[in-house]
Amino acid sequence: METCCMSCWCPCLVYGKNRQRLDHLEENDEPDPEHGGSGVGVDCCMHVAMNICCGLGWVLQLGERGSLRSHRHIAGSPVNDCLTAFFCTPCQLTQESRELAEEETATANGERGNET
Repeated sequence: METCCMSCWCPCLVYGKNRQRLDHLEENDEPDPEHGGSGVGVDCCMHVAMNICCGLGWVLQLGERGSLRSHRHIAGSPVNDCLTAFFCTPCQLTQESRELAEEETATANGERGNET
């Protein structure tokens, strides 16, 4: 519930946390010990700037969503990702956070890459 609420009011922070968690997982093959930290960072600032300037912060989320779908073998398409990010940013960010938590758990338990 906390992530869902935060995604509604401060999507940039949830995006920043998700991005940090995914980057750490991909680079180190282990969960981020800070669990995304505060979320404030370059990714968060880019999300805010793109939202303020032209309302396109959701575009940044497309790559992250594609990476998660690929790692977790989740059915979908870039068109579906685009529509979800545009029309329901909070839902998408919350879903990504949950998928990252599952990926981190699987990695910590030595099960990464065995998902179907």
